Amino acid sequence: MIWGAVIVAAGRGTRFGRPKQLIELGGKPLVAWSIEMFAAMPEIVDLVVVTEPEFIEAMETVVRPRVGSLGVAVVRGGNTREHSVRAGLAALPAHCAGILVHDGARPLVRSQDIRAGMRVVRPGTASLLATPAVDTMKVVDGEQKVMRTLARATLWAAQTPQFAAGADLRRAHAEAQRHHWPASTDDAALLERAGIDVIVVPGSPDNFKVTVPGDIARAEALLRDRVPLPADEEVLVVECFVEARAVDNILAELESRHARIDGIDRDLPAAVAIRAHVDPENLRGFGRRLHALAGEGAIFTSHVS
Repeated sequence: MIWGAVIVAAGRGTRFGRPKQLIELGGKPLVAWSIEMFAAMPEIVDLVVVTEPEFIEAMETVVRPRVGSLGVAVVRGGNTREHSVRAGLAALPAHCAGILVHDGARPLVRSQDIRAGMRVVRPGTASLLATPAVDTMKVVDGEQKVMRTLARATLWAAQTPQFAAGADLRRAHAEAQRHHWPASTDDAALLERAGIDVIVVPGSPDNFKVTVPGDIARAEALLRDRVPLPADEEVLVVECFVEARAVDNILAELESRHARIDGIDRDLPAAVAIRAHVDPENLRGFGRRLHALAGEGAIFTSHVS
């Protein structure tokens, strides 16, 4: 599955006195952390950043040097988050079979969590990163009187990215616009209402949304303590699901990328599964080749070995 990413980086940063997405975090603009994370993932081939009209030029200077070979666009947002996401979807190419939407104010998302969210997506099934609620949750009325207590075991705090098949996400937004659904604060709610199954994928508490100035110090402390995976130790396990007629071509393509073939399972009911180990840089561009060789119904997933 070829992935496109939409980063929602609109907002005027009234709590910060300047655009939050452009304030410095660890020596670079806050939104740059997400941009660089997505640009480093070979599964993602196109990126759209949505921002305020007056910040487009400044955002271009942040985005362009960081995206490498990604297709990229910086577009103006709308009056609400939902409108901004819709603008991002409109700017993504149609070949993006999978789409993820991320808040630009969440700079600490990790690639392993992104890949975990990607792995469960199929037509009709979407996903989001989330963390289980740790506090007891109360429902109160307009006078702050407690009306009831919710069962904490069933509650999760939604994060981003949120992931879906491109056709499903576009349809959910189109239906929301057509039927004037109440404004939603995340894409998962629209997908749920459109009849798409949405799976919670456990995320990390570090993937919090920078909301108030004190969050910058918290994020910088986490960045200082973060231990990156050495580049020469990062190997991806790639699983491809293709029709039998395409197996030989996909094997040849993987071998041309210096992949080590780990297994071929021909006993699945709807596809052949090919499992291989490959360096992330050698995987770049593989999604487009997979579709060219095996059709747009072919998919691949990956995770760190």
